[in-house]
Amino acid sequence: MVSRGRYPDVVTYGTLINGLCKNGETEKAEELLHVMSSQGFQPNVVTYTTLIDGFCKKGLLDKAVEKLQCMVSTGIEPDVVTYSTVMDAFCKERETRKAEVLLHVMKSRRILPDVHTYNILIDGLCKMNKLEKAWKFVDEMVSKGILPNTVTCNITVDALCKKGDVYKAEKQLYHMLDQGVTHDVIVYNIVRNGYSKLGCWKDTVRVFKDMLDRGLQPNEFVYSSIMDSMCKQGQTKDAVKLFDLMERKGVKPDVVSYGILLLGYTNDDTVVDVMNILDRMQLCHVAPDHLIYNPLLIRYAKNRKVNEAMCVLSRMKQEGVKPDFAASSPLLELLLKMGRVDDARDLMDWTSTENDN
Repeated sequence: MVSRGRYPDVVTYGTLINGLCKNGETEKAEELLHVMSSQGFQPNVVTYTTLIDGFCKKGLLDKAVEKLQCMVSTGIEPDVVTYSTVMDAFCKERETRKAEVLLHVMKSRRILPDVHTYNILIDGLCKMNKLEKAWKFVDEMVSKGILPNTVTCNITVDALCKKGDVYKAEKQLYHMLDQGVTHDVIVYNIVRNGYSKLGCWKDTVRVFKDMLDRGLQPNEFVYSSIMDSMCKQGQTKDAVKLFDLMERKGVKPDVVSYGILLLGYTNDDTVVDVMNILDRMQLCHVAPDHLIYNPLLIRYAKNRKVNEAMCVLSRMKQEGVKPDFAASSPLLELLLKMGRVDDARDLMDWTSTENDN
């Protein structure tokens, strides 16, 4: 570039430094910063912040702090992005005390932290289980007129759930909603999962329904999780209603969703509903495979429902889906115990043919 009589300017140097940092070449980026200064170009706050961010991402916090101090000594005032970058690096290294000191320095230089800055520190403190201190910074943020956002809500609610205070987490969620914080599916799922881990399935369903009432659209994984809780509580009919709702909402059920319903129906006295669900799967172009059929055989064998198991086995033969050893073994044992030797022999012949191939 220089050989052609063209000389780089501040923007060009900044672009090159940014590229080197993104490539992890922070030493070369630092050298280029020195070249830039020697050429009479004063690095600006963006250039320094780029280099500081590069050092932070490589875990070179001492170098990052050195450059931060260099900025100040040369009369370049770090901005909120610069300080937040270093604070984030400290928190990721579990050095929250240093991040707090940096926040104090930042405020002493009349640089106002924003919601992102506070979220960094709050998240770092929560991950170290310093919840009381984290809450102080939430209060401080609000007192300064900085409204918590969705990230703040997710961080604090998640921390409470991990601690086992799910009721308090839900209270925190609704408190922030009352403050005008935008809600999302993620935070509801955090609370829902918290209740699920405690075995509070009614609360799990309640939170899920509230999520729907507020116009949030969960994905098929969330629907499946709720249906699973319902089926385990013997509420298969409610799970079917939820399954139908999922389809009406435009969320396409996957193999897992169908599998949950099928296992729920294995507790009934008839195999008709199971067959209907299998028919429904095929109509929706979701092909039942061994991941669907094997658990059905295992469950029926465990519950000693041999006729139902044989109906499923007959369907598997029609569709060319063979059970694996884990599924066929308990059924074979049940058939022999019940004196159905011919059925047992047929099952052995069929599964051994698979092994021969």
